[in-house]
Amino acid sequence: MTLEPDTAKAFVNEVPAMIGNAGAPALRLGAWEGPLDLLLELARAQRVDLVRISVPELAAQFVAALDTAIACRRVPLSRLAEWTIMAAWLLVLRSRLLLPAGTAESAEAEREAADLRRRLADREAARRLADWLERRDQLGREVFARGAAEPDTIAEPAADVTELLRACLKLLEVPWRERAYRPRPPLLWRAPEALARIRALLPGLPAGASLDELLPPAPAGEGAALWRRSALASTLLAGLELCRDGTLGLDQDQAFGAVRIALNSESNAPLLRTHPAKAAVGAGRGFGDAHRF
Repeated sequence: MTLEPDTAKAFVNEVPAMIGNAGAPALRLGAWEGPLDLLLELARAQRVDLVRISVPELAAQFVAALDTAIACRRVPLSRLAEWTIMAAWLLVLRSRLLLPAGTAESAEAEREAADLRRRLADREAARRLADWLERRDQLGREVFARGAAEPDTIAEPAADVTELLRACLKLLEVPWRERAYRPRPPLLWRAPEALARIRALLPGLPAGASLDELLPPAPAGEGAALWRRSALASTLLAGLELCRDGTLGLDQDQAFGAVRIALNSESNAPLLRTHPAKAAVGAGRGFGDAHRF
């Protein structure tokens, strides 16, 4: 159905006389006769049967009314935009009646959409509440509380400060013997002592005596093992020193064997018949299993 321009112009001119009209064009659709905005309001409230309204007729009358209003230039552009939105909503509501009934999937989607809208609304409310709290005056910065009276205190007897300081000095005083730290070195048999013992025992040593016969007796106690190891190393070091001076010779028959003493008066064999490093290893391994490092 197409209306003549004069008829559409009459519809626009009759708008102020329509009850409940807010400046929207009046329509005559058979089942409805009245302004567009009232039709949309009743359709949303489900108080009008949109099935009896023809979509082509609605579109034709609205286009005719819109063209007439544009030609007359009596309606502002913002009002024309509102008319277009109203007509679009009517078409959406009318098209929903043409769709089949909703399925379980669509119902679930609608529930999810409603839940999302609710959470977004809660988030917006929380944001507004946070902004409101931020704008409020804070205690101690913009506003201050009224001062309170100090509580009554019970007078305590005055203490003697001099006696208190003297008592603190007595507690903090450190004995003189504890002011200097003196470490206690472990009891070890040193190389000078081993050198003196070898020189003292050298005249009475039998031929082919082992180097472990020159070790002093080990003291009894907790550090006996450490003292024994230090005596073994110091005796070997003293023997190598005397061998370098030509006072005696050291003989080792095999690797890791016992190190024996050879005096100068013995055979014309060299004073040191093995490498000093091997002699050191031999001294550590050849004095017997009980004297290993």
